[in-house]
Amino acid sequence: MDRDAYPVPRKSLQRQTPSPIPPLPLADIKTTVITQQRVFIGDMQSFNTVEISSNTTAQDVLDMVKAQGSLKQFIGSGGWMLFEVAQDFGVERPIRSFELLADVQASWNKDKMVNMFVIKMTSLTGILSRSNIPCSSPMHSGWVEWEAKRGKWTKRWMQLREHSLWLSKRDSGKDETFLCSLSNFDAYAVIRVHKAPKPYVFATKSTDNLSFFENTADYMHIFSCSQKDGEKWMEVILLARSYVLYQEKNVLFNPKAGSSTSGTGLSRSGTRKTPSGRTGQTFVDVSSQEVFVPGSLLHRKS
Repeated sequence: MDRDAYPVPRKSLQRQTPSPIPPLPLADIKTTVITQQRVFIGDMQSFNTVEISSNTTAQDVLDMVKAQGSLKQFIGSGGWMLFEVAQDFGVERPIRSFELLADVQASWNKDKMVNMFVIKMTSLTGILSRSNIPCSSPMHSGWVEWEAKRGKWTKRWMQLREHSLWLSKRDSGKDETFLCSLSNFDAYAVIRVHKAPKPYVFATKSTDNLSFFENTADYMHIFSCSQKDGEKWMEVILLARSYVLYQEKNVLFNPKAGSSTSGTGLSRSGTRKTPSGRTGQTFVDVSSQEVFVPGSLLHRKS
C-alpha cells in the first residue's frame, strides 16, 4: 500500500495565549518619619513639644515655638537661637537657622538620652545669620592653652586657615601640625566646670558620631585663653564653619540648585521645538553614502 496515497494528518496547531506580563514592581515610597521632641526654653525649667522630621531646620523650630506663644519679643542687639546642649561632653553651641536637626541628632549617643535642644537669647544671632556668611573662609591666629591630655595644658600657636585648625610651638608655624577640619568640626562653649589656666574655655568637637573615631581623643579639643581672645576664636570658627556648610551643602540655601548650573548640580537644557516650515537639521548627509553593508538584504543600491 502506498503510504503517499494516505498522508498522515498533521496535528492542528493550537494558538497559544501569551502569558500575562507581570506587573512592574511598585516604586519604593519613602515615608517621612516625624518624632516628638522636647525643646527647652531659657533656664530649662520649661519646654515645648514640637514635631521634627528629617527636613526640619532650627528656624522651623523657632517658628513653631513662637507660634505657640512661648517666645517673647527680644529687645536688644541679639535674639533667640536654638542651641545644641551636648551634656555628655559638657559643651553647647548655637545651631544656625538653616541647619537640619536630624544631622545634629545623628551625632548624639542614643544610649545616653542626656543631650537636648534649648532656645536661648544670644548676641550671635546676627553673626550666624544666613546673610552674614563670609564670601571666603576666615583666617585667624593667636596663642592659646591647649589641653593635650586630660589636665595637661601646653601653650600653642593656633592658626585658622583653609577652614582648618593648625597648632605649632612657635608663631612662625614651621613645626605646625594639623588638628582638625571644620568640614566636620564646630566651635562649642564649655559649660561644665573645667580646670583651666585661663578664664575662658572653649572647644572644637566633631559633628559626627563618636563611633566614627578609632582614637576618641581626636573627637574633641579643648582650649583656654582670655575672655576677649576666646570670644574672638568662637566667632571666627563659627563663621568658618558657616562658610563650609554653605559650600558643601548648598542645597540648604537653594533647594533648586540641582536644576541650575550655578548650583552644585548639573543642568539639562530643554528640548527645542523646530519652527513650523523648517526641517530639522541633518547632522550626517547620507544621500550619497552606502548606509548598509553591500550584500545585505537592507543594502540600498546607488
